[in-house]
Amino acid sequence: MLNVSQLSRTDILKAAADFSTGDREVSDIFPILLLLDMSQGPVLRRAISSTMNAKSIFDTCDRDHDGFVSLEELTAFIKTTEQVPSSAPLTPIIINNYERFDQNHDNRLDFEEFVEMITNDTFLKDFTNLGNRYVKFLVVPVCRTKRITKVQLQRMHTITGMYENEVKFKATDIGMIMLSLIQIILFYTSFKDQLVFKHDKRQQVWRYVTYMFTHNSQFHLFENVAIQLLVGLPLEMVHSWRVLIIYSAGILGGALFQSVIYPYEDLAGGSPGVYSILTAHIATVIMNWREMSQPVVQLIIFGTFSVFDTIYNYITIRNSDEISYISHLGGAVCGLLVGVNILRNLRETSAEKIIWWICIVLYFGIMGTFIGLELRLNLFKGAQPTR
Repeated sequence: MLNVSQLSRTDILKAAADFSTGDREVSDIFPILLLLDMSQGPVLRRAISSTMNAKSIFDTCDRDHDGFVSLEELTAFIKTTEQVPSSAPLTPIIINNYERFDQNHDNRLDFEEFVEMITNDTFLKDFTNLGNRYVKFLVVPVCRTKRITKVQLQRMHTITGMYENEVKFKATDIGMIMLSLIQIILFYTSFKDQLVFKHDKRQQVWRYVTYMFTHNSQFHLFENVAIQLLVGLPLEMVHSWRVLIIYSAGILGGALFQSVIYPYEDLAGGSPGVYSILTAHIATVIMNWREMSQPVVQLIIFGTFSVFDTIYNYITIRNSDEISYISHLGGAVCGLLVGVNILRNLRETSAEKIIWWICIVLYFGIMGTFIGLELRLNLFKGAQPTR
């Protein structure tokens, strides 16, 4: 009884390649399977199935159909499949992989060299979407009447797990932790009066931001701290320093919305910043839709909560003595727009570029309008507003 180890890789690859192109009948490859015992048969069948898929990719790369894949053909195929700009710095990586597997140094890869390359660990690490998941890019409808296999490359609906693989805690990802610690420490000190946003002290412009360090109650404080750590920290693991910028943008936006629309009210607490990182999650889902495992679920969770707790509550309740829903709304709007603009986009598409431009125009338009209104109605009015 022949064992798999007695079959050379070349024999298996050639048999599978000939079979996949229709050059061999099933009867030609069936005797090989008959030679195997029951425990080894499935191993070879899986190898042949995988090799047939590899042959489909090889044929797609081989644009001039000469039976070899040149460096130019491989580069064009990878850049198309990986959906990166033609100017992206992939060429040195491709050349390095190509030269390593061009064993006879003839500046072209035959089928066996090609399979060795795309199944190599280093290649899989460099080109995860082409290598490790190459079967998922293939739709192989068999045309039985013509006895040929047609191959169509398709972009997956989601490059499952690509975004989640970026979630790694680094020593520098402590922005949310440090912010929360500062808020807790300052809550138990007497600095609140110097930091809180007061409508009659607008000329002290630092108050438009420093009110995020003040809170009216322990519940208010630790509710915000919990959300900052549970929601903001995972976001920070992927996007690093950008999360603090979004948080600060939400804080500034919340203060401007509050001051312009409710000019006689004070403001304390980091809630606008908290809502900015909630909607920043929506931004990263939008810009990394294909790279997330469950984009719809995340969009529903964060979208529903953000819309209900900002827009719905503001429309139905307006501002109350204890909760400033308009500042929550301002923080949420800024978090979404700034998030789209500065959070990492793992694989940029043309549609996402359009979304990026729309959001940057909207952000500067909204902020410019509110800053102008604040200067005109409040800061440069000459006298502080009175009831």
